[in-house]
Amino acid sequence: MWNFFRRKRQQDSDKTAVDPICGMTVEKATALKSERDGQTYYFCSQTCLHTFESQPAG
Repeated sequence: MWNFFRRKRQQDSDKTAVDPICGMTVEKATALKSERDGQTYYFCSQTCLHTFESQPAG
C-alpha cells in the first residue's frame, strides 16, 4: 500500500513544481517558467516571475 502512495507522489512531482518565491504548488505544463544556471524554475504569476528575475543569480 505504501508503494502506491510513494509512486503517486513521484508522479505528482513530475507534473508539479513549487514556486520559489511564494511556495505555491503549480502545474509545470501551464506555469510560467524561467531558466537559471541550467535549472528550470516555475511560477504561479507574473509577479513571482518578475521578482525572481530581478534578483541576482547565485
